[in-house]
Formats: sequence, C-alpha cells, structure tokens
Amino acid sequence: MNNLDDSGALAAADPGGMIGMVAGLPEQLARGAVVRSALGASAGPVAAPVSRPVLVCGMGGSAIGGDMAAAWAATHGVRVAVHRGYGLPAWAGRETLVLFSSYSGNTEETLSAFDAAAAHGADRRSLATGGALAVRARAAGAPLVEIPSGGLQPRAALGHSLVAQLVQLHHAGVLPDPVADLERSAAHLRTLAGHYSPNVPEASNPAKRLARRWHEHLPVIYTGSGCMQPVGVRWRGQINENAKSLAVASVLPELDHNEIMGWTALPEVRRRVALVFLRDAQDAGAVDLRMRVTSEILAPRVGAVEWIESAGDTVLERMLGAAWLGDWASLYLAFLYGVDPTPVAEIDVLKSRLAAAAAAAQPA
Repeated sequence: MNNLDDSGALAAADPGGMIGMVAGLPEQLARGAVVRSALGASAGPVAAPVSRPVLVCGMGGSAIGGDMAAAWAATHGVRVAVHRGYGLPAWAGRETLVLFSSYSGNTEETLSAFDAAAAHGADRRSLATGGALAVRARAAGAPLVEIPSGGLQPRAALGHSLVAQLVQLHHAGVLPDPVADLERSAAHLRTLAGHYSPNVPEASNPAKRLARRWHEHLPVIYTGSGCMQPVGVRWRGQINENAKSLAVASVLPELDHNEIMGWTALPEVRRRVALVFLRDAQDAGAVDLRMRVTSEILAPRVGAVEWIESAGDTVLERMLGAAWLGDWASLYLAFLYGVDPTPVAEIDVLKSRLAAAAAAAQPA
C-alpha cells in the first residue's frame, strides 16, 4: 500500500483491528477512577504514605507501563525499578513492594518472579486479564487489578497497564493519587486524535509523515534519560511488532561515550538509517546541547535526521502523547510495508516451542 489516505484500503489491510486498538488508548487512560474504586472495594482503604523499594516485573507490552510508571513516580521523588526476566533481582526482599504485570496472566517470566517473591516474603500486587497470575494472586490473598481484555494485543493495552500500576502503587501508599493526571492525559490524547487518526490526510498528519520517512529505512531513536526514554523503548517495540521491522533506541548522554563511534563503517547501511531525536522540554540543558552536536556530527552519515518535540503540560501528557505518535506511525508503517500489524507469528512460534521443550523435560 502506498496511499495512506485511502480509508477503505487501510481498513482492508487491518483485519485484526489494530487501528481501533490504537485509537482506544485515551479511553483506557480515562478508567483511572473506576480502577481506583474497584481496588478499594476489593483490597480495602489506601495505605498510609510509606517509603519503600518498588519493583515492577513484566515483559514486552506489559513492562512498558512499568517504565512509564517509573518516570511518573520519579517526578514525585519515588524510585521504581523494572525487572524484565525470570525470578527477582538479588536486592529484592521482604521490604520490597513487587508489582506483577502480565496482560495474559500467563507470562512465564512474570510467574517465575511471582513465585520468587513469595519465597522472599515480599508484598505482592498484580494486574492481569486472568490466567495463572490471577489465580495465584487470589490464592495468596494479594491485591489484584483485573484489567479488561476485549481481544486486545498486550501492546495495545498500555493504558490499562499503566492505570492499574499507578493505582496499585497509590493504594499501597507509595504514590499520590494519579487519577486527575490520567484524566488530563486522556483529554490531551483526544486532542491529538485530530492530528494522528486515519481520516487526517498525510499532508497534515505527523504520524503518517513519520511513517513515510521510516519506510525502507532503519529507524534509530535517540532520547534523553528522562521521560522520553521509555517512549524510545515503546517506539522500538511498536515498530518491531506492528510493522515487523527492525528499529534501534538509545539514550543520551551514554550513547555519546560509545555508540557515536559506530557511525563510520557500513556506509550502505548508514544511508538507509532514519535518525530521530525525540526531545523533551525538561531534558537537561547539557543533554539538549549533546543532542544538537551529535546531530551535526551524524547528519552527513545517515539517510535522514528528524527532530520531534514532546508536547503537553505534564510529564504524563508529554510521555503518552509522544508514545501515541509512535503507535500510530508504526501502524502506518505496517501498511506501507503491506503487512498485517496485529499477528506476531514469530513470538507465537517461539512460545509454542518453549512450551513443547518444557513439557518434554518433565519427568514421565
């Protein structure tokens, strides 16, 4: 497909309904008050404010909400770590609040972490649509937020995941009430829909134009280490899963101490790179300067350089607005490549083979 303004062709290229899933993010964010009320009814009153180590365990689309929750928590002086893997980090112990995020409830790494946390005696809280995680949480009497399913792909449930995590952390006394900020962010995204949605022509649609520049190129996304860092990770994952295309995400200032030296070899590859600097107004002045100097050095070596500025009055608005731009752009990129954005065949094959190997390893 080449014409991103042909609404009929877009619908035909999207049999799994990813357009509707992406468009639903604002309404997911607006559910904060509902989730807060439901958790209070099931788990009792909000705990008194407390300072304690916080760890979010999740993978893929279920972990990115943890990255964004950590960025929002940092603005309130709270450190939240995100663990993508089996078991728990060695530092996690009885005093740690551990939050388990799995859309399906059957993510094997997250279930492994849940069991490890039980052995440590850690305070466990979970969110899932169901599955084994929900079963184990109920059996342990651990607070659980059951997030809506609705046939979503895990990566399309970012709003549900983020809302559930922030509300859980508020209920545990770690963070202030996030509902007002979530509602503001939902309103911000509804405004952005008038710029990114399929019915907005490419000539005035930043998401379609970004997809066009990424087409037949390798997107490389550079951010600072603030609230745009999880957005860079989100963009990479969305390009991977929706457009079935490779992408790279790196962070300043660290990349200026190593990766910048990698832009000399492979000129035929470099010419196919679309380098994006994703900037936030709260990036430190030194980071902003580094971005600009890095861009000056690398621009002659790559196919294209793009600058994108986050927009919004709050960290959550800017983070979610920028993430949504990448969601839409990755979706339009899938259409340019002629691929269905919804299925993730290789992930399904991998899970099937891992399950078969695990079954074969069980004693007879």
